[in-house]
Amino acid sequence: MPKTTQLALGVFISFFMALIMSGIMGFINAGPAFVPHWPISFITAWPIAFVVSQIVNPLAFKLAFMVAPPRRA
Repeated sequence: MPKTTQLALGVFISFFMALIMSGIMGFINAGPAFVPHWPISFITAWPIAFVVSQIVNPLAFKLAFMVAPPRRA
């Protein structure tokens, strides 16, 4: 996979994961009162999620190919 594709994938995956997880965890911890604080939680979580995704992504791909190797045509 080209490096630019991997980078774009990391941006999109980390964006959605940070958005969803910050919202869910904030709601679990504070209920609806969390909504006004959600943007700052997301802005904090996204860069962290992006960096972690860049570190973990190669390991996750290796493990996935070990567990479920792609079929060869």
